[in-house]
Amino acid sequence: MNLPAANLDKYQETNWPSFKGAPIVFYSDNQADLDKALELMRDYGLSKATYFDGGLERWQKLGYPVEAGAKPAPASLTFVRKLAPQDVTIADFYKALENPDIIILDVRNDAERKTGSFKGSLHIPSEQAAMRYKEVPKDKTVIIHCATGIRSGIAYETLKAKGLTNLKVLNANVAFDGDKVKITE
Repeated sequence: MNLPAANLDKYQETNWPSFKGAPIVFYSDNQADLDKALELMRDYGLSKATYFDGGLERWQKLGYPVEAGAKPAPASLTFVRKLAPQDVTIADFYKALENPDIIILDVRNDAERKTGSFKGSLHIPSEQAAMRYKEVPKDKTVIIHCATGIRSGIAYETLKAKGLTNLKVLNANVAFDGDKVKITE
């Protein structure tokens, strides 16, 4: 969808996907426009916003499809989330919390963990996963979570590279307030 960078700020945060991990790719021949677009996405918490280097010209040289013709811009952008093979749904994650054969791996930092945690979860901050991978059980399914899904994805890749194959990821926003938790896409 072609949204002129000069007009991006007319779209409010509510016009963008509510799932903060939604991939959004910008293109432009003007780096300043790209920088402005990415800054706006960061302000809105859309952590997976990026840009396609080389703009439309490179896109076409690579043989990717392009549609032309005037189409009205939508009032909001709808993101239809497709889970990766390693991802679990929020509903399945809640079910997993009741299953003693599933390990919940919390990769948030120590300060985040103080706000609350899932009972019985294993805590290995994401930056320590490469060094502490032997602490992760290999004989049970392990579901990795963090606060936004970003670090859990990184920890998944790190542990997978260390040979673990029993891993799943909760790619969602997890916010604790003592013994209460709110999980959203």
